[in-house]
Amino acid sequence: MTPSISRHRPLASRLLRLLLAAGLAGASLAGCNGDVGIGLGYTWYDGPDHWPDHPDWPSWPDRPQGATGMFPIAGDICGVCSTTRDGTGSQARFNDPQGIAADGAGNLYVAEGSSATIRKITPQGAVTTLAGTAGSAGYADGSGAAARFNAPSRLETDADGNVYVTDTGNSAVRRITAAGAVSTLAGSGSCGSSDGGGTIARFCNPKGIALDRHGNLWVADSGNHTVRRIDAAGNVTTVAGAPGVCGSVDGERENRGNLARFCNPQDVAVDEWDNVYVADTGNSTVRMISPNGTVSTLAGLAGQCASRDGSPGVSRLCSLSGIDLEGNDLYVADTGNATIRRINLDNVTSTVAGVAGRQGIVLGALPGGLDRPVGVTLAPDGSVALTTHNLVVKLLVAK
Repeated sequence: MTPSISRHRPLASRLLRLLLAAGLAGASLAGCNGDVGIGLGYTWYDGPDHWPDHPDWPSWPDRPQGATGMFPIAGDICGVCSTTRDGTGSQARFNDPQGIAADGAGNLYVAEGSSATIRKITPQGAVTTLAGTAGSAGYADGSGAAARFNAPSRLETDADGNVYVTDTGNSAVRRITAAGAVSTLAGSGSCGSSDGGGTIARFCNPKGIALDRHGNLWVADSGNHTVRRIDAAGNVTTVAGAPGVCGSVDGERENRGNLARFCNPQDVAVDEWDNVYVADTGNSTVRMISPNGTVSTLAGLAGQCASRDGSPGVSRLCSLSGIDLEGNDLYVADTGNATIRRINLDNVTSTVAGVAGRQGIVLGALPGGLDRPVGVTLAPDGSVALTTHNLVVKLLVAK
């Protein structure tokens, strides 16, 4: 029998900070040559160039009460759109967008793995390359285009305008200032597992990253099957899991931290009560690490890739990739199922967007359709922004 799992009601300081920022603007979605159409099994949303004037595109922040749907922010989904190009709305191009994060000013940041760059989307939908050079993977600190990344995958922001990136291919955690200067915070480009200060520490293909209220960064160290913490002084410690050991073991009070097991965790989120939530991808589960180090399973069953809504022990997920918090709810990019799932305060899982087992983008009214969604984040207007295919999408769900 699965025990009842409760979690603290998180405070809303992060949500309030984001809601005070300007609303996110969207952009129309068109074909590669500016034509709107249907192809490749995808349905493209037929919207205007200036979306607020269209009755089917909710205004931000004064959208109609109860309005729901998925709407394009930037990028496109046509057959030859797998490239990198700056521009506004549908004129921009993404190549394998992964993690996504928002700042308090209304900007979105996207880790673009295949092009080895970090992209920025303004509230007006203008896309630029913040750091790295498309097609030039490597490992180098520097400013803007002079910096080099290798398959960056997830991001986090802080109140000072810094962006933190898991540079997965380089097994390092990098920091980008608001001015675009890139430095290495922890790790040194080689795969390993060791705690310590800054570049002395070793990671192995880290992915998820989240910032807590104390200034600690939490990292899903995917290749090591562990969850790590980088404190404000840059010291790295292993909090849960065993390096190199893939498994699924919850840690009760007598079985905390390093005796718990994860398998290829790919994202993390932290609430205001210091609970850490883990997208345990290899196990197709959502896990929680409490402040005292106890690990529990909130959704899914280890070893079962499926789709089912319900309470812990009943719910099923498949190869989830992204996770973030909105108030009392967890939002999960359930990649293998092509859906976005929500886990409420009572740990009941529901499907809010996409149709399980049906890959393909259908924008507009929910449930719509998604193609292997990866990144998910709370946007400043209270919506959810996500990456799917080569597109960045705004999701508005009923509360």
